[in-house]
Amino acid sequence: MKKKGKFFVVEMRRLIPLVFLLVLLLSLTVYDNFFRAEQVVAPPEEPGGIMFTTTDSGIISSPVSFNLVTDYEEWARVSQDMGLALPDYPFNAAQEIAVFAVNGEIQNMDVLPALDDGVDIRVQVEPKEKYFHVITVDRRDVDHEGAVWNFVDNENRLLSRIVPFWEREEEGEDDEEEEEEEEVK
Repeated sequence: MKKKGKFFVVEMRRLIPLVFLLVLLLSLTVYDNFFRAEQVVAPPEEPGGIMFTTTDSGIISSPVSFNLVTDYEEWARVSQDMGLALPDYPFNAAQEIAVFAVNGEIQNMDVLPALDDGVDIRVQVEPKEKYFHVITVDRRDVDHEGAVWNFVDNENRLLSRIVPFWEREEEGEDDEEEEEEEEVK
């Protein structure tokens, strides 16, 4: 009895789609390696920090500045002043406060007691040239009487200090009332 040899035939036209898919896969891999966007890394969880949401970030050339936004008109004005398109984010001024950071990326936020019976809100910022970062934070977490916002770098050096305008207005009203009382006497 003779053994029959098995013969296997592959037509080239049937391999063309497989070769095409292989070339696409290789080109996509090369593209991903050379044109990779910044890798997103979640910040380490620290107990006691305030949770915030990044609404926008990107490249900008402006001097270092920090802005607190509490209403929608101010949200639009600050975005326009910076030359930015409004982020595609449903800003809710009744429940949120927005923080705009220019030439820095906000890393974390903490509420700390102050010496004068007030509250300090410490915002740690990593300085980055030509970069802006817009975050929102729940108003209940940071709306404290007498709060002062301190923006510090990674070595806790003070970059900026903001006393919110609503705090200054209340202080100004108290001062005016005291002055009026003194004038009456």
